[in-house]
Amino acid sequence: MEQPSTEHQSAEETPGDISSAWMKLHLLIMSTAVFIAVVLESLVLFAADFFRLPIASTERYMFRFIMLPLIVNLVLLSASLLAQRSKKISEDSRIVIISLCGAGIGIVLYTVHRFFPAMDMALMLPVILTILYGRIRLTRMVGALCISGKVFSDLFLSWFADVPPFQLSGPEVLNQLISLSVLATCCLISSLLVRLCRRQIDFSVNAVLEQHRLREKTRTDSLTGVGNRRALQTALSEVTRKSRSQWFFAMMDVDQFKTVNDKLGHIRGDSYLQSLGRILLRYEDNSFRSFRFGGDEFCAILQTRNLEDAASLCNQIQTDFLQVVEADAGPIPSGISIGLTACAPGEDPQTLMNRADAALYRAKRAHRGGVSLWEPELERAE
Repeated sequence: MEQPSTEHQSAEETPGDISSAWMKLHLLIMSTAVFIAVVLESLVLFAADFFRLPIASTERYMFRFIMLPLIVNLVLLSASLLAQRSKKISEDSRIVIISLCGAGIGIVLYTVHRFFPAMDMALMLPVILTILYGRIRLTRMVGALCISGKVFSDLFLSWFADVPPFQLSGPEVLNQLISLSVLATCCLISSLLVRLCRRQIDFSVNAVLEQHRLREKTRTDSLTGVGNRRALQTALSEVTRKSRSQWFFAMMDVDQFKTVNDKLGHIRGDSYLQSLGRILLRYEDNSFRSFRFGGDEFCAILQTRNLEDAASLCNQIQTDFLQVVEADAGPIPSGISIGLTACAPGEDPQTLMNRADAALYRAKRAHRGGVSLWEPELERAE
């Protein structure tokens, strides 16, 4: 018999884990932008004082250009942090809150520091960061907010006492229109990138799902739906390697299956196998996995420490199968014989299958439709 092969599966990240990582990165970038703005304004204040440039009083400058915007931005950052850590808010809502707070920080930085031409980037950055989430509506919403914030700031807000808000006349109109066009283009490109990323992600997901379906197909018995021998070998190798406590392995076959095939036909025989497959799949969970070994032989891994529970489950499977056979009103009495063996951590899979097979042979010899537990006497008898 082919020896079991070992498959190592790496832990996969869930979409929630990825979104959480994006949100943390988003917060980090926002915090960095606020920190850089404070450092730059502090350097400007230091340079103005060092070179004796004409500015307002140091206290007034610190309040208007450092302390007040810093307080507002810290409030927005705190709201973002609370949203990111909240378990009561849905993931989508947390993403929206963080993105809107990021747009608010961009508007604050632009309004306070727009005498620097490069501060248009403060409004582009929140839009670009939404690409991380792959939600086109979010990108459009943040883009619209940043554009609206820029227009409102230019028309109605002036952070300098001696500089009036922007007027819709003069040569500055062209400069403002170009600035708005650049910001709008950034929003458009970001939306297109999100759309393309979504298409790429959908393609990748479909490819992964198709690969998963193909993999499952190669590990599933086509007639009964339970795992095939290849899946059994993989599962046995895994459980013998990872288990730290006692578990059980069962081998079972359909009694008088050859007679059913000979007298009632292979279609009836296949229906019996399919019925048994459906019964076994009904009990599938983390502690029970079933497989078709070949022909009318099936086997199962029962990861329970208690012999009574393992035997009780085997008896229940037998009862379920008998009900199906009796409902079929077949003239040939049939059932399931089961051989069961306890397994210790680290035991050789081939040895376990040999022991379960010996117990199954005794069950069929003693009385069909029974459950036999492997004991050392069976090995000595052989």
